[in-house]
Amino acid sequence: MTTYNHSSSYNRTYEKKVIEETPRIRVTTQSSPFTTHIIPSSFPSFPSTFGGNISSIHATDESLTATMDVSQFAADDLKLMGTCQLQVSVIGQFIVVEAKHPEKADEFGFIERHFIRKFNLPRNVQPEGVSSNLTSDGTLTIQAFPLKPKDGSPARAIPIKIVSGSSMNTPSSDAKTEESK
Repeated sequence: MTTYNHSSSYNRTYEKKVIEETPRIRVTTQSSPFTTHIIPSSFPSFPSTFGGNISSIHATDESLTATMDVSQFAADDLKLMGTCQLQVSVIGQFIVVEAKHPEKADEFGFIERHFIRKFNLPRNVQPEGVSSNLTSDGTLTIQAFPLKPKDGSPARAIPIKIVSGSSMNTPSSDAKTEESK
């Protein structure tokens, strides 16, 4: 009668060594900054072009400022609104950014994009305190600042103002723009 060793220590030791020596990537989810997931570096990673690239975000209980690259949804296409849509709205306690465009040709064939990105509305900010701007180079800036509280907070669409120039505005030029309003 033949017996087989089903618990080979060599394979288990080798596997453990490979797992321990593999570089890790630590990922923090947007839902909870305190929860992290460790993903082996062998896991394929691709640039995040889905859901718009978030260039910067600054959020506190008092305000939120987020900058996103939505250049895949060209400003010229946005004017037509029949072929491409970009929308910012407040639904409940979330600022929701949604964009989509129909199938169009690119260097690899055809592509159709659609994303929905949600930001938590800051605790001390009312939905009426949310505004958004879109530059000609495809940078969407969303700002939320506190206003005097009002009764009732129904969902409302946030208009997107198309501004000239690039997204590299200086803080002093932003202040001048606000003063001229």
